[in-house]
Amino acid sequence: MIRKNLSAGLAFLLLIAAVLACSSGGNETEKANKVVDEGNAAVQDAKKSITEAESLKQKMLKTDVSELADARATAKEAIAAYEKAETKCKEAASKYDEASRMKLNDKFKEYLALKVKEYNKRGEMVAMAKGVPQALIDSESREGWIKKANDVNEKVDKLRQEADDFATQADKIQKDNPDIFK
Repeated sequence: MIRKNLSAGLAFLLLIAAVLACSSGGNETEKANKVVDEGNAAVQDAKKSITEAESLKQKMLKTDVSELADARATAKEAIAAYEKAETKCKEAASKYDEASRMKLNDKFKEYLALKVKEYNKRGEMVAMAKGVPQALIDSESREGWIKKANDVNEKVDKLRQEADDFATQADKIQKDNPDIFK
């Protein structure tokens, strides 16, 4: 009788230990969500910097040719804003990568992996975009600047499309699995 009760008690204790082990070492979604929030904050900062850089680039483009020194000064400001955006894109990708390495639902990991690719690609895109104002600073002729700016814009468009494709894939995962996203 004692042996039967002891076996039942031991089985019960093992069951409790297994449940505790699974709950404490299993899913880290809450922790990952905090890291993702940090990545999302970096994305918002990147968007602000990109908006600022694009605004400065437009100002640079609208500056009269006779005021080339002013246009080049604005170009330097645009480059600084692009560099800040690039840093924030890399920070977002890093945060998403950190979160993706946690113990999570496979679909959530897949989503985060796509966000890492997206923001690495957006970082590349922003780094490339600063080539337009840099081309103005480096140019010796209007024709040379226009050719370089067109080449840069083509590459930026290609990188934007690649980043948008990753974003579309991530959005589909999020839409198809609303229960795993907060």
